Amino acid sequence: MDFLLEHLLPQRTGAIATDRKQYGMMASIAGIVTNLLLFAAKLTIGLWSGAVSIIADALNNLSDMGSSVIIMMGFRIASKPADDKHPFGHGRAEYLSGLFVAAAILMVGFELLTSSARKVIYPEAISVDNITLIVLVLSIIGKLMLASFYRAIGRRMESTTVAAAATDSMMDCIATGIVLITMLVYMFYDVNIDGIAGILVACFILYNGWDTMKDTLQPLIGDAPDSDLITDIKKFVLAAPEILGVHDLIIHNYGPGRCFASMHVEMPATLDLLTAHDCIDRLERQLNAKMNLSVTLHIDPVTQNCPEYDRLFVLSSRILASIDESLSFHDFRVVPYKNGQKLIFDLVVPQNFRMSDRQIRKEFHRLLLATNPHDRAVIHMDHQYC
Repeated sequence: MDFLLEHLLPQRTGAIATDRKQYGMMASIAGIVTNLLLFAAKLTIGLWSGAVSIIADALNNLSDMGSSVIIMMGFRIASKPADDKHPFGHGRAEYLSGLFVAAAILMVGFELLTSSARKVIYPEAISVDNITLIVLVLSIIGKLMLASFYRAIGRRMESTTVAAAATDSMMDCIATGIVLITMLVYMFYDVNIDGIAGILVACFILYNGWDTMKDTLQPLIGDAPDSDLITDIKKFVLAAPEILGVHDLIIHNYGPGRCFASMHVEMPATLDLLTAHDCIDRLERQLNAKMNLSVTLHIDPVTQNCPEYDRLFVLSSRILASIDESLSFHDFRVVPYKNGQKLIFDLVVPQNFRMSDRQIRKEFHRLLLATNPHDRAVIHMDHQYC
């Protein structure tokens, strides 16, 4: 399938909005044509044979065709440029199209489940011939090819919507295989399990719909950024000699290829302001060019070559490690306070930590006063987003 894509859309990566629209349109058209043909063929033999499982499979293909239309509309909207009302673009429309696809799959699955249950209670005779079997076999082959096509496009686009369509096509192969087995059982053993097979097909459809809905809801609700992207951003910024450390990375996803990020970078407090600003500007431009990422970097000055600062920094590190080794801190600074020092820093607390913010502050102060009775601490609680 990759070979076919190279000839249809050569030298495209799927990362740019125009490329995504082209790939999305190609996937949608392939889905519409394939599912329309399968729907017509299965509905014909289903009505002729009276097999509710075949009719159920035909309606599943009809819903898949509708899903392809929705996907096409989603990619067309997602490719629109930003405007006054949508300054970050329309990229999330691609996720919405996947959500509509999942809802349609669930509705069809529920309808098929109820009709198949009635068929179990009130069974009817069915007719099976070689043409029926041939159509079902060709349907499985066609869906396998479509799934492979979807998977190749989805891999290039890194699209959850197209990946969901690929999974849906594979589930259709299983569902049609169940129908084929049903027909073979009736043909050779004269046992009618049509209604039961219809229920199994409906269950496959419902499972697929629910799974698809979960995948498409995640980016809409706000899922965690890709761990590789987080590592690449931090590694790239830390490679600059002026950068001592990074923290508070936040990534916002406004659709495929539309990511915005902000991060705090630690730089020596003695560094000239213009030099530091030039370094930050350079890193922001390089990240945009290298990762297609719009980044805003914030400078945090770090005190160096100060024995008292270093002593209190090491002391704070030991106290936090004694509370829990998963705790970390940044933006550490020391200011005079009455007869002692005031330690100010941001404390990063893991998700679902065993202690409350108040308990952590209380325990830190207890341990600090045990060795430094004149010092105090101002702790700002911070929580990780990446």
